[in-house]
Amino acid sequence: EKEGIVLVMGVTGVGKSSFIDKLLPGSVEVGHTMESTTQNPQAVKLFLDEKQTESVTVVDTPGFDDTWRTDEEVLEVIAEYMATQYVLGVPLKGIIYMHSITEVRMKGSSRKFLKMFQSLCGDDAMKKVILVTTHWDAIKPAEMGDATRREQELIDRWWAPMLRKGSWTTRYHGTRESAEALVLELAEDEESIVLDVQRELIDYNKKLGETRAGLPFKQELEEEIAE
Repeated sequence: EKEGIVLVMGVTGVGKSSFIDKLLPGSVEVGHTMESTTQNPQAVKLFLDEKQTESVTVVDTPGFDDTWRTDEEVLEVIAEYMATQYVLGVPLKGIIYMHSITEVRMKGSSRKFLKMFQSLCGDDAMKKVILVTTHWDAIKPAEMGDATRREQELIDRWWAPMLRKGSWTTRYHGTRESAEALVLELAEDEESIVLDVQRELIDYNKKLGETRAGLPFKQELEEEIAE
C-alpha cells in the first residue's frame, strides 16, 4: 500500500485491458468481441526493481460507452474505487489516460468521458497525468499522416487545457517495454496526488451527484424526468 497505485482510464475499447495484460500476461480479461469486458477495476502488481522489493499496482478501470451499464453506473464504480483508495491511505502515483488514435473524430462518449475525467481530477492532479494515444500498432504506413494529424488535433484542441496544467502526451506502441516505461515514469516519482472527487466525497462528505464530476449526470437525469 505504501508504494501506491497508477490508474489507467479511458472509454471502452481504447486498449486499457490490453495495456495491463502486456505488463503481466494473462492477468486480466482482454476483450476481443463487441462487448465490454472490464466490469470492475482490475489490478496487477508491477515490480520496479530486480530484487522485487519495490512495486506499484496498476489498475484498469471501466470505461464509458459500456455494453451493459450506463455512464452514470460506470462513474459510480470508478468513484467508489477512488474513495476507498483515499480512505485507506494508498498513494495515487498518477493516471494514464488513453485515447485510441484510430478514432477518426471525437465521438460523444469520448468527449463526455474527457470532461468527467477533468472534473474527477481537478487542476492540481493534472501534473501527474499522462495523455496516451493507443493503437499505433494498427496504423498502416499509408495511414500514418492522417493519424499524426488526429494526434495534433487532440493536443491542440481537446487536451490543451490539461497540458497547460502540467500533463504531458506520448504514444503507446502496444509493447511490454512501452507499457512499463509509462508506468515507471509515474511510479518512480515520490510525489502522489489527491483528486478533487476524493476530497469532495470524503473530506466534504458530498454525494456523488453533488460533485463536479457527478453533477452533469444529475442534471441530465432531472431533465429526462422533466420531459
